[in-house]
Amino acid sequence: MTVSNSLLNDSTASSQGATPVASNGQSQTSGSDMFMTLLMAQIKNQNPLDPADPSQFVNQLVQMNQMQTSLGMLSQLKDNAMLLRELQGLGLGNQVGNRVLVQSNTVQLDGAPLAGRLTLSGAENQVTLQLTGADGKLHQIDLGAQPAGEVAFSVNPADYGLAAGSYALSATTASRATPMLELAAVVQGVRLPVQGGEPMLTLSGLGDVPASSVSRLLGNTSSSAS
Repeated sequence: MTVSNSLLNDSTASSQGATPVASNGQSQTSGSDMFMTLLMAQIKNQNPLDPADPSQFVNQLVQMNQMQTSLGMLSQLKDNAMLLRELQGLGLGNQVGNRVLVQSNTVQLDGAPLAGRLTLSGAENQVTLQLTGADGKLHQIDLGAQPAGEVAFSVNPADYGLAAGSYALSATTASRATPMLELAAVVQGVRLPVQGGEPMLTLSGLGDVPASSVSRLLGNTSSSAS
């Protein structure tokens, strides 16, 4: 059977110009294409005796463009945040086994020395560490007179009759100023929350703390607290 060239050409042009149709029978058009289709339909069906203000159509186009731009920026920000979180997790993973300084007001004593650092705004005649056990009993460790600036400390709990357990920790001074208190701990692990959020570090004697609580990286476990 012979088919004319004109018929073949018409069929080819028709198939090439056809709009792709999804498996459910709907046209695969983007949001902007759908908006333009609706806008053109609105223009064609407006009352010729009372046409719409052209500025309204312009405003609709501007709003559509702004929405698409905002959605694109939001998607890019989410991608960047995910990448940054992964990079942060990889960086923190390299700190496992190393010591860090972290701001904390609780500590879990297990017989190991309690080490850390105080930052004093001025010279003090008397500096005292205070530890309150779960039983409410207060234990005080006298650090004596200290100069202004960073003061490293390391105390043996056994020397002060401190049994293993959880304690609330604070520091007091003769001037009643509140120094910044940081504790030295070894990074035992890093956890990235499945639902997103800040990475958590598992620290010796402190448990899980947010990565933002870490104030200084001290290096390997042989480094000093200062």
